[in-house]
Amino acid sequence: MSRIGIRADGGAGVGMGHVMRCMSLARNFNKNGHKVYFLSKLSAGIAVIEREGFSVARLSDDKEVIGLNSSIDTLGLDNELHVVINLLKRYEIDILIVDSYNVSEKHFISLKQHVDKLVYIDDENKLCIPADVIINGNLTAEYLGYRKYNNNQILLLGPQYNLIREEFKDVPSRIINETVESVMITTGGSDSFNITKKLLEMLLKVDCFSNVKFNVLVGSGFTHVDNLVDLSKRNPGIRLFSNQGVNHFTEIQYSSVSDLMLNSDIAISAGGSTLYEFAACGIPVLTFILAENQRFLVEKMSELGYLINLGWHHELDDMLVVNCLRLLIDDVDKRIEMSRRCQRLVDAGGAARVVRALT
Repeated sequence: MSRIGIRADGGAGVGMGHVMRCMSLARNFNKNGHKVYFLSKLSAGIAVIEREGFSVARLSDDKEVIGLNSSIDTLGLDNELHVVINLLKRYEIDILIVDSYNVSEKHFISLKQHVDKLVYIDDENKLCIPADVIINGNLTAEYLGYRKYNNNQILLLGPQYNLIREEFKDVPSRIINETVESVMITTGGSDSFNITKKLLEMLLKVDCFSNVKFNVLVGSGFTHVDNLVDLSKRNPGIRLFSNQGVNHFTEIQYSSVSDLMLNSDIAISAGGSTLYEFAACGIPVLTFILAENQRFLVEKMSELGYLINLGWHHELDDMLVVNCLRLLIDDVDKRIEMSRRCQRLVDAGGAARVVRALT
């Protein structure tokens, strides 16, 4: 049995993508008899990790480290490095997996001295990282020009190593309905820019969408839930869902993400790892960009015919969104083509392949 450390955060400003893909890895490690410890800060992400039953060493800004499931002081990367190294020793970590953009070459060289295997989950190839294994499960990985830091480094690149959850495994070929009855809207685990409400208000004004149901996924990091609940009370076409199963709004129903995707005809979504979940479910997607690290993926997936790119979130044009959605609703052949192409992209076996490669 190996002892696995995973350094990842989730919450406002960073989204939930890092945590969600790392939990997919963690479940596969557990399934294979290994012990997993998360090292994390930001309350929203920690709450999601703990709900899944994983141990968390909390990294916060103002408290001393006492032990597992308590808090530690991190005033910067150097201080965090010092604390993480102490935790690696305390819990005798064999393999450390880092999923964060806040890293440096010096950081990894220091960490490597304290574990048997050091792993970095990457998206952009901005640094040549001195880790034993680099994982990039994006279809963009092959376009980023990865070079090995040394001859022994292992590169696990491409969608076969994508870390979407196993609930998206073995999804049958999607049957595309000729008539669109429902559109799913999601911004991921958080919605700092209140895009969900903006999209709903934009689409509710259009008569041709009057018979469309809008299935809204409310993330655990949402800070404008009251506004969405009020909007749903005034518009019966809006249905609110959460995959967390815990909320104090009776208007928000529970649904797994895969069920919600499978029960929607089209989606409007932020970029990021969620796009691979949509691909696995074969749902045609209109996508907007929330952060720079999503831009290349969204542009490349659009270029290759996997989705329709609406551009940056702060530049969303009402007419563009309405016209793109209307055209996709009216063009069943286009939806069939997109669905078939997407379902060939990922198979939800990436986490299992990574675990086999690391152990």
